[in-house]
Amino acid sequence: MTIPAPAPRVPLHRGWITACAILFWPLALAAVLAANRAARAVGAGDTTTATREGETARSRARLGVLIGSIWTALALAVDVTLVVLGLHHGPGILDQAGLRTEAAAPVAESYRTPAAPEREPISVDPLDLQTGDCFMSPDWDSSWAGIDVIPCSRLHDGLVIDVVDHQQTEFPGTAALEDDFWYDCWSRYESYSGRAAVDSSPVWSFQPTQEDWLAGDRTSVCFIEALYPVEGEFSAHPQVFELKGS
Repeated sequence: MTIPAPAPRVPLHRGWITACAILFWPLALAAVLAANRAARAVGAGDTTTATREGETARSRARLGVLIGSIWTALALAVDVTLVVLGLHHGPGILDQAGLRTEAAAPVAESYRTPAAPEREPISVDPLDLQTGDCFMSPDWDSSWAGIDVIPCSRLHDGLVIDVVDHQQTEFPGTAALEDDFWYDCWSRYESYSGRAAVDSSPVWSFQPTQEDWLAGDRTSVCFIEALYPVEGEFSAHPQVFELKGS
């Protein structure tokens, strides 16, 4: 009895074909067709054809994996580049083209925002006060190293109405600073209150000393001090402008 020879074992490279199908399917189809021809040749006992078609399947699958890998790497590089460019330059380009329609991000509230009663006071140097700042007047009998600026929606008796930058290089002296400052301060008080400024008007100032001047603080702050605390703008409370001692 003659025992038939076993069928030749020809690898069909299914791993390469699967990877090729994931990365570049057109060559995966060609590799599958070649692998099918190799399988039929194995069944027919045609070792030569099976080996040739198996190698064809492998070469096509490996080429597809190579092309797919390069393509994927290039696509990822382009995507990353576009994302980076979009984050850095996209808003400006859209603004220039007039295509950006979404509202601009709101500016974060600060302690100087009038409609922020939940904000905590922040202490600043008196000469660093800004126009519109509200505060409770300090105890004039003690040194005032800092002023607690609060939202104007809270009770306050101090309101900054003007800040003047002095242009002199050398300290001109206290009297010269007052002459340089009070004209602007009183003019601003009159435009804000609608009343003439006189010596008894509730308008005051913080002015730099010679030491402040040498330290670089060269601004004077003009503010109104109410007789008692109020909420909101002083212009809504006429009693604020009552003359001192009246």
